[in-house]
Amino acid sequence: MNWTDWIPFPEPNQIRRILAPKGSGVYELMNQTTDEWVLVGISINVRKRMKSLMPSPYGVGRRNNYKKRQYVLDNYCDIVYRTLSTRDRQEAEDVEKTMLSSGKYIYNT
Repeated sequence: MNWTDWIPFPEPNQIRRILAPKGSGVYELMNQTTDEWVLVGISINVRKRMKSLMPSPYGVGRRNNYKKRQYVLDNYCDIVYRTLSTRDRQEAEDVEKTMLSSGKYIYNT
C-alpha cells in the first residue's frame, strides 16, 4: 500500500476539485503549522467524502460534525492531506482502526 505525497488542502471555494480517489480508501489530515494530526477517515468514495469536510456553502453532504468541519475551514491554509487507495471498505476500515489506535488525532472518531 502506498500513500500519496502530502498535498495542500484546497481553498474552500475549490473543495469540489479536491484530488482524491473516487474509490475505496483512507484519508489523513495534518496541520503542518502546529504539527498536529487532525483526523483520519475512510470511504468507498474518498473524493466525495473529503468534499464533506468543509461546511456549507463550500462542502457537500450533511455531516453532523460542526466542530470538525469548522476546524478544517478555519485552518485549511495550514492543512495538508494524503490518501491511500484500498481494495475495498474492509481494508480501509482495518487501516483506519490501526491509525486511530495511536490516539494522536485531534478528532479521533
